[in-house]
Amino acid sequence: MLFKKNYYFSFVMIYIYFIIMSFLIIPVGDDYFWWGNNGIYLLKHNFYGNNPVFGGSCNGRYLGNIFEILIMHSSLFAAIVYASTVTLFIWCIWNLTGKGKVSLGLSLAFLTIFQMEYIRSIFLWFSGFANYLPPITLLLFYFVLIKNHIKKKSMLPIPIYFLISLAGGLFVEHMTIYQIFIGFFSILLIHTINKLKLYNLSLKPMYAYLLGALMSAIIMFSNPSYHHNNSSYHKVAFSFVKSIHNFNFITHFWILTFNWQIILLISISILIISWKNISNKKIKLFLISSSLLFISYYSIVNIYIKYNYKINEYTNQIINVNKIFAYFDTVFGVLFFLFILISTFIIFNNIKFLDIYFYLFSFLALIVPFFFILSPIFIREYFSSFVFLFIVSILYFRKAIDTLSNESSKILEKAILILIFITYSLTMFMMMANYHSNIQRVNDSSFLSESRPLKYKVPYNNYVFLNDTLNMQSSEYWNNKLSFKTSDYIFNSYYK
Repeated sequence: MLFKKNYYFSFVMIYIYFIIMSFLIIPVGDDYFWWGNNGIYLLKHNFYGNNPVFGGSCNGRYLGNIFEILIMHSSLFAAIVYASTVTLFIWCIWNLTGKGKVSLGLSLAFLTIFQMEYIRSIFLWFSGFANYLPPITLLLFYFVLIKNHIKKKSMLPIPIYFLISLAGGLFVEHMTIYQIFIGFFSILLIHTINKLKLYNLSLKPMYAYLLGALMSAIIMFSNPSYHHNNSSYHKVAFSFVKSIHNFNFITHFWILTFNWQIILLISISILIISWKNISNKKIKLFLISSSLLFISYYSIVNIYIKYNYKINEYTNQIINVNKIFAYFDTVFGVLFFLFILISTFIIFNNIKFLDIYFYLFSFLALIVPFFFILSPIFIREYFSSFVFLFIVSILYFRKAIDTLSNESSKILEKAILILIFITYSLTMFMMMANYHSNIQRVNDSSFLSESRPLKYKVPYNNYVFLNDTLNMQSSEYWNNKLSFKTSDYIFNSYYK
């Protein structure tokens, strides 16, 4: 009972933390588009318009767009939705990775383990958050429900499963499509389990989820923007040459290379597991030497990129990257993924570990749609895929922890939780410093009255989307926000 109370308290504190965080986020760029006349126009016109100014904002992301508009007009709505979604996201990862202190600590570690661009473009930018975090969170929540259905034979009221996928499919296109696959897969999974283990698990929740997924796809892709939009902003087609080019020079860096923290966590875990558990000398030597190779390579290559290249923060592309280096790094990335697959077959060679194979499959499957998208290519589109690699890394680390002595594992648990507490405290400090600095700079009369660019960046500009590019702020918005009354935080109907 005390164990459960401690976790309840932890998640309450996490919820409060992210409520505070929501008030400290500085809106950027597209946030003002959705706050202003353009966003309201699209809201009233089924999120479709022929005016080129709308660009890629004409789409069937009905809930994502509505969330963004409400977030920009209601600080209260923003706080509730932001804190609820992030807390549920953490809770789902914690649940799917076995619960416990290590799982909680690593589930929270997205603010320290995620590469900074994911933090900026998903967790610290309302427009990115509104479209990309809710769908993956709802999908993970469905996985938790399936897990409970199989292990505890428990299920929620059937309409909830329908609503989870109906809502989850109205945010971003690739998740809408993937939900349909998940619907069919979960039906097949439960049917197979019933047959093999002579269970009598109900298939109704899975059918309800699939129905919701199909309905959301129909609603999303019936939006006229997918059929009558001539915008050059979105280019979707299959070009093998262009797809390979994008993978070599953009995609693979964000999928693997820049996720060096995850790579090191997985590689160190494999090294520990191999040293402790693998008896076959050849296999042991292969896993240990390969782990050391990838630890060394990705440590060195990220230092090399940091001091030799710059990244275009708009296109997410390394500027003037050497072709030979890009090809070489691509090959290493493919080899690392194959290494994870081989290691998983060796270390998790039991049917009870089916989940880790599915997470690896999801990591790969959620990358595939972006081989058909020629432009634009943004890192946030790979976030859903990355989440599954993140989950795999936690499962590997937990497996490594299990090989240690009880005393060593307890020391490591405490160290992780202390580290998380320190990093979360530092993050809150930086966010507060940015908030106060921003309030001071937007009070400048030349910015408010003459719409001139801001004069300086906030002190921790890497905790603002696009590194706090100065021309991405709106004087109209801040003219309004600085004169807020208490009721305006509940809902403010002013916009320009």
